[in-house]
Amino acid sequence: MVKVRFAPSPTGHLHVGNTRTALMNYLFARNKNGRFILRIEDTDVERSDAMYETSIIDDLKWFGIKWDEGPFRQSDRLDIYRSYVKILLDKNAAYKCFCSKDALEQMRKVSLGKGEPPKYNGTCRELLGSTIEQYEKEGRPYVVRFKSLEKPISFKDEIHGEIHFPRDHVDDFIVLKQGGTPSYNFAVTIDDMLMGITHVIRGADHISNTPKQIMLFLAFGEKPPQYAHHSLLTGDDKKPLSKRHGVTRVREFRDMGILKSAFMNYLGILGRNVKKEILEEGELIETFSLNSLSSSDSLFDMGKLLWFNKEYIRRVPVENMLVELGLPLDYRDRIAILKDNAKTLNEMKGLLDIFDSTDIKEDGLTYLLHIKELKDILPYLREVLMNKSGATLLEDILQALERKTTLAKRELLMMLRILCTGRKSGPPLKEVFQLIPKDIIIKRMECAEKRFSLQ
Repeated sequence: MVKVRFAPSPTGHLHVGNTRTALMNYLFARNKNGRFILRIEDTDVERSDAMYETSIIDDLKWFGIKWDEGPFRQSDRLDIYRSYVKILLDKNAAYKCFCSKDALEQMRKVSLGKGEPPKYNGTCRELLGSTIEQYEKEGRPYVVRFKSLEKPISFKDEIHGEIHFPRDHVDDFIVLKQGGTPSYNFAVTIDDMLMGITHVIRGADHISNTPKQIMLFLAFGEKPPQYAHHSLLTGDDKKPLSKRHGVTRVREFRDMGILKSAFMNYLGILGRNVKKEILEEGELIETFSLNSLSSSDSLFDMGKLLWFNKEYIRRVPVENMLVELGLPLDYRDRIAILKDNAKTLNEMKGLLDIFDSTDIKEDGLTYLLHIKELKDILPYLREVLMNKSGATLLEDILQALERKTTLAKRELLMMLRILCTGRKSGPPLKEVFQLIPKDIIIKRMECAEKRFSLQ
C-alpha cells in the first residue's frame, strides 16, 4: 500500500510552499487509495513552538487536507531514535565524536581554503576504545556520527530522473547531537522506515539530503522509499518565494478572502501539465500523477490565484456565500449581485458599502469636480428620487438627463454611478440601483454638494 507523509516543522506558520507539498502528498495518496500521514518534526527545541503546531494543523484543516494517521511528534519518539543510534554504534556503523567547536571550525577553514565545501575530516572515526572511555570519564561532550559508506549514491527521482552523487559527497554526518536529540536526517529516516513510507514527495531543496538518508536505510538493511522532488515556487523575479514577494502564509490568504477550493485548485495544477485549469478536488485526485509534475521551478502568480478565486466565487450558491461571509439571509439579493464582481471575500464585503455608506470615494469626487453642470443636475436628481420609485427609474433618469444636459451618455453613466454607489467601479449600476436606499443616494449627493460648496 502506498504511504506518504507531510512533515512540517513547527518553527513558523504554514506557508504556500509547504501547503503545496502537503497537497501533492494528499492527492497522490488518494489517487492510489493509500495512506496520508501527518508528522510534526519538532526536534529543534529552540525554534519549535506549540503555537505554530496548532496554527499549522488549523490551516491544514481549513485547506481541506485530511490525514489518515497522526499527527505524530518526533519529540515523543526520542527514545526510539536513541535506540537506533545504539544499533549503529553496536554495528560499528557510527562513532562518538569528541571534537571541539574550535577544532571543527579549523576543519571548516581548511576545506574552504581548498575551495571545497566544509566536511568533517574523520578525526574521531578510529578512536581506540580506551581513548573513548577516558574522554567519557572526563565528561567531554560528544555527538554521534554516521560512518559514510564512501561510495557513489544514485537514485531514480520520479520527477527529475536519475540523480547521482559522487563517493565523496557525504562526509561522516551527525546522527545524534549533544544532549541526545537526533539530527534532522536521522530522525526523518527512522520515521520513514518505521512508518512504512513508500514515497517521499517533497521540495527540490531536499535533494541534497537524500544520499544521507539512503545511506542510513542501507545501513539498517532496509529498502529506501521512492523519492520525488517537486519544483519550488518563485516570485516574479525568479527568486525563491518569500515574504518580500508579498502574501505567503496560508493564514494571510484566508484573511484576505481566498476560498479554500480556489486555493486548492490553483496549487493543485501549479507546475503540472493539465488539460484544463478548473478542477474540483475529485478531479485533482483523479488526474494527479508524479509524471504530470514539471522539474522546473514554478511562478506563484497572485493575479492568477485571484482569477481562480473570482471564478469560484461566481460558482458558489448565494446561500453558501452568506455563510462564508457570516451574513444573515436578508443580504441575499445584495450578495447575489456582488458575487459576480468580486475577486475576494474581503472585496465583496467592501462592496456592501454601496448600500449603506453615504461617502463618495476620492477618485469619484475628482471625477465629479470636472462636471460643470453638476450644480444644476443635483437638484433635479433629488426631486426625482424623492418622488419616483421602480425598476425603470434609472433609465428614466438617464434619458431625462440626456435631454437636459450636454454631457455624453458615457459621462452621464459615470456620474450616476458615482452619485449612486459612491465609487467609479463596481457591479452593473442597473442591477444595484434598485437595491440602494434612496435616502443613501440623496445623502451622497449632499456629500458632493458640501465638498464643492454647491448648496
